[in-house]
Amino acid sequence: MCAGPVVAQSSADAQLRQLRLQVRQAMQAARDAQQTADAAKADAEAARARQAELQAALDEALGRRDAAAASASRLRQDKGTLEGKLTTVESALTETRELLAAVRTELNTQVAGRRTAEAGLRDIDAALATCRAHNGELVGVADELLIAYQHKGVFDILGEGEPFTGIGRVRLENLLETYRDKVDAAAERVAESAPAGR
Repeated sequence: MCAGPVVAQSSADAQLRQLRLQVRQAMQAARDAQQTADAAKADAEAARARQAELQAALDEALGRRDAAAASASRLRQDKGTLEGKLTTVESALTETRELLAAVRTELNTQVAGRRTAEAGLRDIDAALATCRAHNGELVGVADELLIAYQHKGVFDILGEGEPFTGIGRVRLENLLETYRDKVDAAAERVAESAPAGR
């Protein structure tokens, strides 16, 4: 009977050892699980922190994107406004250039007209000076006639009325012909000095 309790004792010891081994394994597994859980918890917290950082970066990026979109929208509006202003300015510039060309043409026409008028005025001034000179000559001829008529003597008067010889008459006709030649010469000079087309 001794052998029975020893075998039972030995079997109980073996079971106890087995249980202790299992407990130690279970405790090690629990410690490992705890460490794994702690590591997972730390990883989860790090992941949450990283997620928070990423969310903040995402929010910032979204804010920048929204600001950039708003800025792009404003730039498009500004571009449209500036294009409208540019079109208006280009149109005004074209109108101004056309007006300037018309004014230049009108000015050139007026300058040419003024030059023509000045040339015509010079011609008229020259013709007037010539006319004055010729009028002076005609006045001189007229004065000579008046002086000749005023100094007509008795013999001159008798000679004109003398019907037989006609000497007085011939002298009078010669005198008339001389003055007529002077008047014709003055008239020819006036005609020669007159500008063509007048």
